[in-house]
Amino acid sequence: MLNSRLRSITASLFFSFTFHLSPFTSFAFDWPTFQGGPLRNGVSDEQFRIPDRVGWRVDVREELPPSYKPVEFSVPVVSGDEIYVGTSIKIFFRLSARDGSIVWSFKTPEGIESTATISEDSVFFGDNSGTLYALQRKDGSLIWKHESGGEILSSPLLVKGIAYLSNAVGEVFALDAYTGKKLWQYKRSGQKGYSIRGSSSPSHDGSNLYAGFSDGFVVALNPFDGALLWEKRLAEAKSQFKDIDASPVPDGDSLYVSFYDGSLYSLKAVDGSINWKFDAGGAGTPAIGKDAVFLPSSRGSVSSLDKITGKQNWAHKLEKAIASSIIAVDGYLLFGLSDNGVKAIDAEKGEEKWRYTPGSGVYNGLAYSNGNLYFISNGGFIYSIPCK
Repeated sequence: MLNSRLRSITASLFFSFTFHLSPFTSFAFDWPTFQGGPLRNGVSDEQFRIPDRVGWRVDVREELPPSYKPVEFSVPVVSGDEIYVGTSIKIFFRLSARDGSIVWSFKTPEGIESTATISEDSVFFGDNSGTLYALQRKDGSLIWKHESGGEILSSPLLVKGIAYLSNAVGEVFALDAYTGKKLWQYKRSGQKGYSIRGSSSPSHDGSNLYAGFSDGFVVALNPFDGALLWEKRLAEAKSQFKDIDASPVPDGDSLYVSFYDGSLYSLKAVDGSINWKFDAGGAGTPAIGKDAVFLPSSRGSVSSLDKITGKQNWAHKLEKAIASSIIAVDGYLLFGLSDNGVKAIDAEKGEEKWRYTPGSGVYNGLAYSNGNLYFISNGGFIYSIPCK
């Protein structure tokens, strides 16, 4: 049995969106999707205290050959006592937030890099076979699945009963969240060039749907019929890696988005015209503060930029690592490190305040819910770290 091979090691014991009444309770500080909510802005309104211990960690890997060193791209999502996360070993888990115990698991034909999304009594995620799954939260049973035709590396998005997803071959789908019926499909054509292993998760500001692609374009789509509202090429022709792996982040009248080895752009959300650009691209999604944008650069730094002008306030250099997507909590910036562990820095000055090094990297991002930090390491451990 799978559970007999799972080794649970216990050290000690914002956006929430629902559409109809559900048997599952919604909590004020749930973290139900990648970067917290449809805006993908990575912001939590909770309090944060520098942690002094690990709450629990769970090894979700089966025994693997020593030479096999997989990486984990899925980020845990949280609703109350429920944690959901996919893994490279082709298994999707629901765990208890109290102690990390496995509630149920669901086997997939390929590895899971997609971060799940929780909505009502269902949870949605994709796998590398290109399939989007809708499962019952209660027991992990399959409600429906949709074959997209391309790897799903991004996080699906649920808004008003519609499930939006993007895949690695430049397509965006809108599906009925209850039946899986396809409502519309948008496809980029002629995607060429080198590609980093990543995929931009779509975002939604209540009016438009935004998505980035590996050809260096970001687009705004009508969320009801998929009609193209505008498109903007960010990557220059000379760029080796044109990928937009970061999620576009809408904030008021602006949209913040970067491509891998180029620039972070502030665009006008209404038409995609440029407000400003900052020449340090990134694969990770930035967090958006009240007055600043916090960028995880693919060049090994984290920067604070003025939202209005794009002027750099400070830069926090990383010795060897590349930062994951950033989340902003109570005056701190939290992010994973590609070489080893997670870090917290002060959002005002960029000074390091805390670091935890479990011995392996944390690639795609973190979740923060009800005073706890959650992440999965490339070592195959899921961590809960209390910060309250």
